[in-house]
Amino acid sequence: MKIGLCEKCGKPTDARYEIKNNCVYLVKFCKECGRTSSLVTKDARKWRWKREIAEYQEPSGPSDCSMNCATCDHKLRTTPTTVAIDVTNLCNQKCPICLAYVDAMGFAYKPPLEYFEKIFNEFENNYPKPNICFFGGEPTVHEDFLAIVQLAKSHGFQVQLFTNGLKLADMNYCKKLCSLGIQVNFGLDGTRPEIYKTLRGDNSLAVKKKAFENVIKCGVNKLAVISTVASGVNDLNMPELMEFIHNYKEHVSVWAFVPLTPCWETSDVELEPTTTECVENIFEKILPEIEFVSTGMMKFEILSKFFGKQTLGGSHPNCESATLLISDGEKYVPISSYLNIPLSEALSKLRKLDKRLTRKAPSKSSSILARWWFNVYTATMTALITCRAINLRKSFGKPAIVNGLKALADIVRGRKIDEILKSRTNFKHILTLITIPYEDEGGLENARLHDCPAVFAYEDIKTGQIKTAAFCSWQTIKDSVCREIQAHYQSISEAEKNTGPGKRSVKGGSSINS
Repeated sequence: MKIGLCEKCGKPTDARYEIKNNCVYLVKFCKECGRTSSLVTKDARKWRWKREIAEYQEPSGPSDCSMNCATCDHKLRTTPTTVAIDVTNLCNQKCPICLAYVDAMGFAYKPPLEYFEKIFNEFENNYPKPNICFFGGEPTVHEDFLAIVQLAKSHGFQVQLFTNGLKLADMNYCKKLCSLGIQVNFGLDGTRPEIYKTLRGDNSLAVKKKAFENVIKCGVNKLAVISTVASGVNDLNMPELMEFIHNYKEHVSVWAFVPLTPCWETSDVELEPTTTECVENIFEKILPEIEFVSTGMMKFEILSKFFGKQTLGGSHPNCESATLLISDGEKYVPISSYLNIPLSEALSKLRKLDKRLTRKAPSKSSSILARWWFNVYTATMTALITCRAINLRKSFGKPAIVNGLKALADIVRGRKIDEILKSRTNFKHILTLITIPYEDEGGLENARLHDCPAVFAYEDIKTGQIKTAAFCSWQTIKDSVCREIQAHYQSISEAEKNTGPGKRSVKGGSSINS
């Protein structure tokens, strides 16, 4: 049974997909509010294709996902690979398309260090350790944000920041932040001032460019560009923004897109909703050979030793989608330019191999010889599929034959594919494109959330436990949860002012001040 959220009351209710005029709608049937519906995509053909290529089967029986996210703890169902945390709802912008800041939520949210310490303690012993991602509001506005990052690093986490970048225009602050070894996910919607006036209500482009340059100068480990995509606003600007990113090809490894979902309450905003397929279609016009695939197609068990663990992205075919661009030195070209077969077909072959290998994998009690032979077989089959998919003559740098043989040897040794590509092929600068429709509350349904490996973590004030919500469903409970957390820690702070602070210590200290 499919469950969605009523458009009017927000309660879980029966739902089903309906297709009309090549658009897909999630229709909900609420006993109290009646029939409501949400646009899922404007390209039903592509939506269906993603399901077909992934060999996706809709669950036929009752689901254990009730969509009642306030009472659920998602990590009990699926071990998270990414743990997101809302740091604050304070922000140095007032974007008309956003509801995640103080004025829109009606209260200020800025929990203290000990709140984050509790969350880090909860996931510290997970194996493998999840990535920690900081969201807001604007995380850098929290007065203790540098100390929060330092605290997360002291627990051994890889840390990502999602930021509008404005505070990084302060070089002193930027240096302190980048010195902590953090991945910066930098909000950049385009290369023209009018784009920011429409989407952000200001003219912040010049400040953003300065901040972007600061991050580059500070030598941050990884840099991703995050763009909100709005039809009629910045869709035609994507070629210019791509050229801008290519100028920094040695530094930017990811370009992510947030489709514009109607969540604003002001009548001043008159924008069309954007879906994942809208973003894909924009780039298909720019680069006709480009092919996006569901990120679930890149999720492997046995082959993850070569391709790496997927950290962000659901397993559902209609969730995130991604592709790769390769720099030829002058511009980006699609990965398909270097393949003999479509990217989706190559991934489909690898997924089928991965499933076979998962069934045949030796147990820990198997002999050393059995495990050795399984590893050799795995590497050989992976190499065969990869070599048949790639245009070897075009892909391998000179001498092509020597580099090809070295690449095969690397695969057998278990070296990661991205390392092999950079050292043995012409793929020196790879840019991952990924769509992240995480604000799509109206299009949420239980099958899409069920196995999501990305979560938002928070403290349940009533029980003191650290709970999680599937990444996209956080929007449905965020306001009420954050309000309770803020009230709880504010009452503690006020009590300490009256009686004097108790002695408390936080692992990692707070020696860095913003």
